[in-house]
Amino acid sequence: MKNSSIALTVLVTLFACLPVLQAQENVVQGLDVASERERITTERAQMESEYSRSLRACYQKLHVNNCKDEAFKIRLEKTNKLRAQERVLNDQERKQRSAASLQSIEDKNSLDSQSESAERRGRSSQQHLDKLESNLGKNQERLEKEAREAENLEKNAQREKDLTDRQRAHSEKVEAARIEREKYLQKLQSSQEHREQVERNRIQRGLPGADPLPAKPLDKP
Repeated sequence: MKNSSIALTVLVTLFACLPVLQAQENVVQGLDVASERERITTERAQMESEYSRSLRACYQKLHVNNCKDEAFKIRLEKTNKLRAQERVLNDQERKQRSAASLQSIEDKNSLDSQSESAERRGRSSQQHLDKLESNLGKNQERLEKEAREAENLEKNAQREKDLTDRQRAHSEKVEAARIEREKYLQKLQSSQEHREQVERNRIQRGLPGADPLPAKPLDKP
């Protein structure tokens, strides 16, 4: 599968450089279109999974938007390469169908048979266009959903950051109040110890104690 991917990449480059349609037929010849489509589907699923992991990793980094832009750029480059390979396969299938239709037309001798064949091709082409339009609509809806999910992730990350900042500020405030209270209690204890030491020194020296404060006079009735 890896070799076929390399082959498709090479022929996409050749198609962009060579204007002659015959060169496409020579390069595409020998490829298994069904297997290549299966490989492209697998690679696209892997790409989307890698893109989702990259978005989640971006929210763990400092520059979230730059990281998201780089992840989207890588996804876009891979998507363009896969689309280019799909176009090559589509061209090959169209040529195969055209060749089969032409052969069928050549085998028919009546104008009625040729008209019916043309009508069938028209219906098939219309169905194909309808399917392509439906797929484009689904892809657009998926991309919009991914964009909304990424936006919600970013909002949740900001909300979580704000909550963490508030919790940290509250913890710092509580810690500061505790430290101030300890300082105040230590100051009270030092003052009490100082008064007790002064009283012990006075007693040891036989000095009289300080006169008590005068009693507060009672209010007259």
